[in-house]
Amino acid sequence: MSKKSYPTSFSLLEYKGALSHKKFEFKNSPVIRISGNQDLPDQHVVEFEGIVDPFIIDQVKIADSRAYRRLGSKTQVIFYPDNPHIRVRSTHTMEVGNPAMIASDILGLNTNLVKAICDGHDIGHAPAGHMFETVSREFGTEFRHEIFSAIIAVFIERSGGGLNLTKQTIEGILNHSRGGGDLTTGSKVDEYNLAMYSDKIAYVFSDINDLCRINKLTSSDLDKIDSLFPCDPHVYNDQQSKINLCINALVKESAEKGYVCFKDSEVAKNFLELKKYMYIHYEKLDSNLLQEIIRSVIKEVAEIKNYDPILITALITDRELKILYEKIISSKTINMDDICSLGVGEIIRSGVLEHQTYNNLKLKLNQKLAV
Repeated sequence: MSKKSYPTSFSLLEYKGALSHKKFEFKNSPVIRISGNQDLPDQHVVEFEGIVDPFIIDQVKIADSRAYRRLGSKTQVIFYPDNPHIRVRSTHTMEVGNPAMIASDILGLNTNLVKAICDGHDIGHAPAGHMFETVSREFGTEFRHEIFSAIIAVFIERSGGGLNLTKQTIEGILNHSRGGGDLTTGSKVDEYNLAMYSDKIAYVFSDINDLCRINKLTSSDLDKIDSLFPCDPHVYNDQQSKINLCINALVKESAEKGYVCFKDSEVAKNFLELKKYMYIHYEKLDSNLLQEIIRSVIKEVAEIKNYDPILITALITDRELKILYEKIISSKTINMDDICSLGVGEIIRSGVLEHQTYNNLKLKLNQKLAV
């Protein structure tokens, strides 16, 4: 078979409903919701549970959250972009959900669960994206955005009461991250794995698109990308068509294997090589200046008693990170008034962050999920 094309003779219609027998359903089991304060009234649950699909309720809760609103000013691949067409976390989130819903609908899975996971998967991203995770290790914390997404959903939103999401949505959020490694399925729940695959497919091609937009990929880089993920340029000539190619291959492989999988087809193998190549470029984007900005802000926040600097800094946006750094440069220090003037001030004033640490909340989360 030519390396310039992939087989297109199959029809997606023949795979319609192929995994419907594995669709997640509550059946006779109760809906379990995970909350930081079970005594806090939940108007959505009171009015709609038992009438509206629980995962639609989750989607509404996530979309209404402060964490979701902050995604509009959080890095996807480029820090604090000036160009409005460059993606931020909120646009990335939408681009993850769209192909995931298409694949889920074809395969017959629980599309509402898939969408809820996609909506919430990145609400825990810190400013400057994965660079924050790298710098956090210097301060003794192994910060993971997928864990912080769940922490926010359970312990920080709604003044500590949390969003009261279903256990399945929380578990799916925790399952989605793979970093630069292989795309191994981390769960027996197909909806969780589908959200994970869609995340990777969405960001690899959108990141290429945005890096081209700011001239961060050379002609030799683009030639390499074409060699790693070869396809007919007359058919697959833009980001969306290549995403569709991957989703179609995922649907076919999943239907034939009987579980969600995107690993063994030629498209999947080539995609993994492309993903690994893109991680080389992500490392090149990690500037020393950006590391210093994050480091300086965390150090200054650490001087404020009773608060974990990782928690506080992770909850601010790219713009706010820049504001605090400029304050440090001009005044040599920042104080609680500076921090409370930002969006995170609302959360601080609610009292949910005082005497709490990321590691402590991570432990509490594990205890909640173990019940």
